Amino acid sequence: MLNKVATKLAASTFALSLVAAPVMAANYSDWNTDGNDGINESEFRTGFEQNNAFDTWDADDSGTLTQSEIETGVGDNQQAFNDRYGDGWFEEWDADSDSAISEDEYYNGLYTSYDADNNNIIEEPEFGDVGDDMGDGGWFDV
Repeated sequence: MLNKVATKLAASTFALSLVAAPVMAANYSDWNTDGNDGINESEFRTGFEQNNAFDTWDADDSGTLTQSEIETGVGDNQQAFNDRYGDGWFEEWDADSDSAISEDEYYNGLYTSYDADNNNIIEEPEFGDVGDDMGDGGWFDV
């Protein structure tokens, strides 16, 4: 009897961990790997790449994202996405103005957007927005 309960508890815990994985991926202490104050650009990219939104949204496998591909990926959250990053986000992120966002442009655009005070690190309060956007119902919940 006790063995059955333990087995069911282990299975439930495992299932819960699968459901909670996207939220756990946006844990500040997990992303701040060097232990310094704030998350630097390298740490941010490493953490954010685990989300796979870029690859998922790149429908034509071109290695870049068009505005249409991002809007399709964001789906019903487009207004909230625009509110977070501003109406001109695509033009700002598209540094070489080729009407497509490379992976570097994508991660640079995201990093700059979350670094609200423009001090080149993302502090824990700023990181709260990352957790919101990657969590259940966020636009990076892919």
